Amino acid sequence: MVEHQLPKLRVAGSIPVSRSIITDHRAFVDPFFDYTKMFSVYILWSEKLQIYYIGQTSDLDKRLQRHNRGYEKFTRKGIPWMLVWSTKKSSRREAVQLERKLKNYSVKRLRIFMDKYDKGQAGVAGR
Repeated sequence: MVEHQLPKLRVAGSIPVSRSIITDHRAFVDPFFDYTKMFSVYILWSEKLQIYYIGQTSDLDKRLQRHNRGYEKFTRKGIPWMLVWSTKKSSRREAVQLERKLKNYSVKRLRIFMDKYDKGQAGVAGR
């Protein structure tokens, strides 16, 4: 019978072949990922058009400026836009999911949602 020597691996897994040197999952840090970057889902109101606009972005201040300076074709006619609600999400995927969900709401349901979760408190609803 031949005995095989397994190399010492420096990776963690659900079933490691040998004892792993790294035992803390936080040690696996992607150096190219900006962990501080958050994504905002927001709702704007146009008094002029009496409509809501729902969107998501990585920079809410710049995005609001773009809407109010007429750089965005869809929102140009509604200037000035007021930010009436926003929340932060940790990934673009989560932000897009919440944005899609809110865009499917009726105006009545959207108002109930905003009242219930208040500005910046929609973390639970986005799940």
